[in-house]
Amino acid sequence: MAMSRTLEGIQLEGFLTRSRAATLRRALTEDWLNALLPGIRLLVGCDQGRDLHLEGDAATHTVLVCTALPLFARSYLEREPDFVERLAALLHDWKKPVFRRNVRHGAPFPGHEACAAAETPALAVRLGLHAGERERLHFLLAEHGLAHEFPYLSKREQRRLAASPHWASLALLQAADAHSCWCLGGGHLPIHWELFEQEALAAEHPAGMTWPAPFVSAIWGAVAAPR
Repeated sequence: MAMSRTLEGIQLEGFLTRSRAATLRRALTEDWLNALLPGIRLLVGCDQGRDLHLEGDAATHTVLVCTALPLFARSYLEREPDFVERLAALLHDWKKPVFRRNVRHGAPFPGHEACAAAETPALAVRLGLHAGERERLHFLLAEHGLAHEFPYLSKREQRRLAASPHWASLALLQAADAHSCWCLGGGHLPIHWELFEQEALAAEHPAGMTWPAPFVSAIWGAVAAPR
């Protein structure tokens, strides 16, 4: 519902839609974006360790996530990312510099997800996000770290994430984020789209559910149709 957008929201949405990597990287240090998202310039030079982030500092990682997002949206969802998804890609590691911990191994940024999510109400007012967009942005920022652990979560936690109406946006962010985490030995973090999708379907159609006859007929017809 773009009609509720503020002027700043309209400008940021347009910027994120059209910007390429170099433009986005430069914007992280510019005053206009830091007035809107205080401290985002601190991503530049924020070391992320050498275990999972050989791509470089948090700014480089953020730019890679933002540029990968449309590729995965087209592949998985057959559409372009919307404003909330682009915004989540930009903001997912916004608070990493504040939560930097000098640890040799493990997670060096505990709490950065919750801190970014806590900014959602103020951002929603500033940008003119409606209630559904605000809820989805909060979910993406708060849960994006947990999404990387999806295969190892309890069944209850998997179901909680996948039963959300926002699961596809979360799985999309996880894919772009994982693809942009360059690991020792080459490659990137695992992408969990298929696992999210399977669990979401299971949550939508639990075991023992009786499928409507027209739906079964349509599925069987599609399977049996000559190719």
